[in-house]
Amino acid sequence: MAVQFEETHRYLDKESFTILMIALAATDVFMLVCYAVGWVEELWMPLLVIGVSAVGLLLGFLLRLRVTVSEEGFDVRFFIRTLRYPRKRILDVKKGDIDILRDYSGWGHGTKVRYRTYAVPGIDNAVSVKLGGKEVVTITTERPDELYELIYAMRRQD
Repeated sequence: MAVQFEETHRYLDKESFTILMIALAATDVFMLVCYAVGWVEELWMPLLVIGVSAVGLLLGFLLRLRVTVSEEGFDVRFFIRTLRYPRKRILDVKKGDIDILRDYSGWGHGTKVRYRTYAVPGIDNAVSVKLGGKEVVTITTERPDELYELIYAMRRQD
């Protein structure tokens, strides 16, 4: 499986992640002060807040969107889940602004079309792929032309 295209983005950029860390740390310190002063009498409450903060930081660090295109099709990985889309399912492709492509320009309104959008904040360019089985996948990317050309070349011709 030779990879023709690969792009990975963190869901939170460096500044957003820093703000998240500061806010969660301030919350933890506040809870510890409340426990020390006696406003919170049970130790499990500050420990619960600290645990939730740790999980939030871990999620903020691990959330990534990865798009890979190979000869067999394309894969989208968000966090720990990878979805594979074989090339035989690709019917059509569009590129443009994420706000326009999110519902594939109105295709399938009134029917049971499943839309999946994989978007990273701050990236407005997207590629939207219409798949067999009434499914549309929209992916934000910084290189929309390259991704569009590769997936367009894979689409079904029948």
